[in-house]
Amino acid sequence: ETTSILQSALNSVLVSAEFNRVLDQIARGARVVSISGVVAAPARALALAALQRETGKQFALVVPAQRDLETWERDVTFWCGVLRGTSGSEDAVAVLPASESDPYAGGSPHAETLEKRALALWRLAQRRQRGLGLPSTINAPNAWASDFLLLTSRALARRTIPPADILKAGAVLRRDEDHPPEEIVEKLIACGYVREDPVGAIGEFSMRGGILDVWPPGRNAPVRIEFFGDTVDSIREFDPETQLSTTQLVEVELAPMRELAVKPSDFREWALLSRGRWPEARFARSLRDRTVFADEGEDFPGWEWLISIINESSASIFDYLHDAILVIDEPVAVESFLANAFQTLEERYAETDAADDLGLRLDELYLTAPELRREIDALQRVEMRALGRTAAKIDQEIALDAEQPKISVGKDRAKKKPLFLFPHEDISPRLDGRVRDDGRKSAPSKQSDEGEAAEIEWQAQSVIRYHGRLPDLARDLIDRRAKTQATTLFVLPSRGVAERVTEILREYEVNGLLHLTTKQNRCPETPLLPREGSPADLNCLRRGWWFTSKVIYLMKLPSLHWNVASSRLSARRSGGRAPRRFFPTFAI
Repeated sequence: ETTSILQSALNSVLVSAEFNRVLDQIARGARVVSISGVVAAPARALALAALQRETGKQFALVVPAQRDLETWERDVTFWCGVLRGTSGSEDAVAVLPASESDPYAGGSPHAETLEKRALALWRLAQRRQRGLGLPSTINAPNAWASDFLLLTSRALARRTIPPADILKAGAVLRRDEDHPPEEIVEKLIACGYVREDPVGAIGEFSMRGGILDVWPPGRNAPVRIEFFGDTVDSIREFDPETQLSTTQLVEVELAPMRELAVKPSDFREWALLSRGRWPEARFARSLRDRTVFADEGEDFPGWEWLISIINESSASIFDYLHDAILVIDEPVAVESFLANAFQTLEERYAETDAADDLGLRLDELYLTAPELRREIDALQRVEMRALGRTAAKIDQEIALDAEQPKISVGKDRAKKKPLFLFPHEDISPRLDGRVRDDGRKSAPSKQSDEGEAAEIEWQAQSVIRYHGRLPDLARDLIDRRAKTQATTLFVLPSRGVAERVTEILREYEVNGLLHLTTKQNRCPETPLLPREGSPADLNCLRRGWWFTSKVIYLMKLPSLHWNVASSRLSARRSGGRAPRRFFPTFAI
């Protein structure tokens, strides 16, 4: 019932004129749809979750850096669950991080980053396979998952393996089908699993006779697979603590733990090819430090950044997207972060080469700027710009002037190359004839048939924080109810807090509708939603906002500091009164 209340309240936002204008532009096939004015990140997440539900297309959301992924994942997962009326929508959101470590430092990416990348690519490859009408290797519900893909700017540009290769790296086992156990074990080792008995963590497996215990990524518990010869006789989920079976399964996905499936023979091949790649005597020591392991078929630190010389990474994330809409969260920030990263990596490659160490060129690890522009322009795009395209035009002019400055004062510095991935307008005349990174001249660009990008202003503002001043909150509630007939939803951390806040608000003549797990205290105006037992995890919301187009208030009370003697909340109020006709979230 809590979720239905949220859904009914949000419906008035989803029928707003701004939402339908954006939806109409997407349906008409506009090449670029720019949304301005939506400042609060949770409001952006709600808008995108609603657009994805209405269009039925996959949304690939690009954020600047790794630090932005977690908050976006929580917001998008929450709103997907609310809009679908389900308690959990983790499978609907895939996260593709990129290792932000230095590829020339001689170290491997973090194991958790490798696991998340492999799982996201695995699910995207499964979805793409069905989208193209090819026979699917899986009948599980999450084969159509990953409606949302969240990735960083570096993940957008990172080269990787084709979808067919990631599907070969993993496996899908079904009951009563033949799968030789020794081949499964060999595949598990190649794609990053570790042999451990008993199995107690993700990425571990053990083989005892005809019984295979394995804990693949994306599952909450390990599975036990029993073979009768080469035939899968049974598949059961079990408790890693008690080792007792809990659930019978028909099939199980063994997603890879890393996107690169590498066997001992691959390392030996790398050792052979690396001697031809770096034949100069100055690389002899660095080469020997690695080939001493590779000649024995063993891995070495940082091999993930060097292994592509035996099998060129010819694909990118764009090969995994089928009929997707590319969403850019603040294009200026995304492009700036990526340009800085490219410049830093180019400098690091030069330093590594000068130090007689091994490293691959930047264009062997990441897409070049022309390749990125071509891939981005091939997809329909939604841009979330807080300040609109007018500010983007100024930024673009500054970037063009920075590339070829009219006046140069002081010491020459390394020039930061503008990427021009998300131009405010067609800048091809200014780019035509310019020498590209590969030494050739760029070809003239063509105007898209859809013409200029559509810009839609959708006003939303950030949260008002009352900092415990319930008298001020109550006064604003009464005033807003009288003037706008607004519905106000409270999100509270627990049942006890919900009951206490209900009592306090009643002292200020604010009636509330309290939704609990075991009982319901129904009052006509203000629903208070405790987190405990709620179908949707309302506590996932970080902060709030209000839309100007519809009058609905979502109020989050994340923490309360009680004065036991007076039973009052002591804090001072910050910020001003909320403008009328806005859709706010309040934090107390």
